[in-house]
Amino acid sequence: MNFSLDKKTQNLFVGLFSLLVVLWLVMFAVPSLFVSLFDTLLGNLLLIVFIIFAGMHNKVMGAGLAFVFIILFRFSHMAKPSLL
Repeated sequence: MNFSLDKKTQNLFVGLFSLLVVLWLVMFAVPSLFVSLFDTLLGNLLLIVFIIFAGMHNKVMGAGLAFVFIILFRFSHMAKPSLL
């Protein structure tokens, strides 16, 4: 079986993989950065604006970023200790 990808798809895969690695490194080095992004109103507005701009450029990319941010949002709230 010969799997050949065109140049645009290869660049997309390399870019997405690089983004995931960078996000993982930042989350590992400075976890409070992501918690503060999802805790404050300004952080949430910045993420929503980022998703909107990405969606205006490419709808699939905007939907993918929204999905990733929702997952990160859920994980950041699960990681907080409960006061109960």
